[in-house]
Amino acid sequence: MRDAEAAEIDDGARDAARHEKALDRLVAFSDAVVAIAITLVVLPLVDQAMDAESASAFFADNVTGMISAALSFVVIAAFWRANHVMFVHARGYNRLVGRLQLLWLATIVFLPVATALDLAGPTADRVGLGAYVGMMTLSGAILRVQAIALQRAGLSDRAPAPPLTHWIGTILMALALVLVLLFPQPGALWLLVLLLEIPLSPLLSRRPR
Repeated sequence: MRDAEAAEIDDGARDAARHEKALDRLVAFSDAVVAIAITLVVLPLVDQAMDAESASAFFADNVTGMISAALSFVVIAAFWRANHVMFVHARGYNRLVGRLQLLWLATIVFLPVATALDLAGPTADRVGLGAYVGMMTLSGAILRVQAIALQRAGLSDRAPAPPLTHWIGTILMALALVLVLLFPQPGALWLLVLLLEIPLSPLLSRRPR
């Protein structure tokens, strides 16, 4: 009886080790992809800088582009941090989470392309902006679905947040997407509505007494 229990414990330990090793490999692969994507965000600006007549002309002609690239950098970094924190609290992952992670990485890889589309023309392009903000919206939504999937599978030790608090970032991103499509002139500056998450999250997390 004791031998059977010991064998079961050993099998459980081996399974846990395999899950941890697989998770480490997934996280390492994801970190590499994000690092490349976050670097490629500025490449369209580098190309324009090489063709600029002077530094003053470059800065004068690319103010919106630089703000857009800076916002993309910040948003990708925020997505990476959210993904990192999610897996820090994970004890492994299942097939659904693995597939969602690959889909999430695809959105991160496409973000530099969407940034280039956004910077392609001298005026705001509704299609380019829509692709740019839409990809961010999809990326954020996938992260939140992953977190729910890990919690429901018992693979996360993180306490679930209230539904509205959990989805507030995606809701604000979707709002930015709607504003971009309806009023494209301000461009990616509409992403500043995401700053509303800072005061809203604590308010939504409060439990009524």
